[in-house]
Amino acid sequence: MKPLRTLSRLMIAGCLTIGLTAGTAANATSLVKLSTEQLTDASDYIVRGTVQAITANTDERGHIWTHVTIDVDERLKGPLGLQTLTIDVQGGTMGAHSTVVPLSPRFAIGETVLAFAEILGSGITTVTGMTQGKYTVRIAPEDGREMLVRFAPRQDQDYDPRFIPHPQPNERVYLNDLSESIRARKAKGWDGLVIPGKSIERLKAMHPTVKVMEVAQ
Repeated sequence: MKPLRTLSRLMIAGCLTIGLTAGTAANATSLVKLSTEQLTDASDYIVRGTVQAITANTDERGHIWTHVTIDVDERLKGPLGLQTLTIDVQGGTMGAHSTVVPLSPRFAIGETVLAFAEILGSGITTVTGMTQGKYTVRIAPEDGREMLVRFAPRQDQDYDPRFIPHPQPNERVYLNDLSESIRARKAKGWDGLVIPGKSIERLKAMHPTVKVMEVAQ
């Protein structure tokens, strides 16, 4: 595996202070809220699948990275024939040592997820919008429909997606509904507006049919 480099940008209002020691957490300000349309436009991959493997290593600065391999069941965005997707998540645990990065998503082997992922300039593939770009697929107890839940405890805490709390019925997001919104946005395409944490140059490269004059400066 090639050496990992530090993220060149993080989708938060402010920054994460990455002066970490084992078991300590970085400070973070509030997350910039992204709409489904913005997440779709900013992502290179959008997949539904099952987490098959989770590994971890350290970068040249000694910070822990977690590598999540997803077996793809449904491809909503990405190249044809995509069967697996590996996502790099900043932070994690190796033995007795943890790098805790607030707003980093959590994954577990066997977990069914809907994930938005982007390729950074460093070559790293990471979750778009941090915790906003990862959903756990759960079954609604009332009607058996697949619903989507966001839940991200600290990276040095136990995580079992079977026991994450269900949202209230009036706050639920269902997989079919969100998938249709993603498909509709993908068909319509990027509107040329700025997306926090994503450079205009990168967005133009991802959406080459959008004219420069349509891009909000």
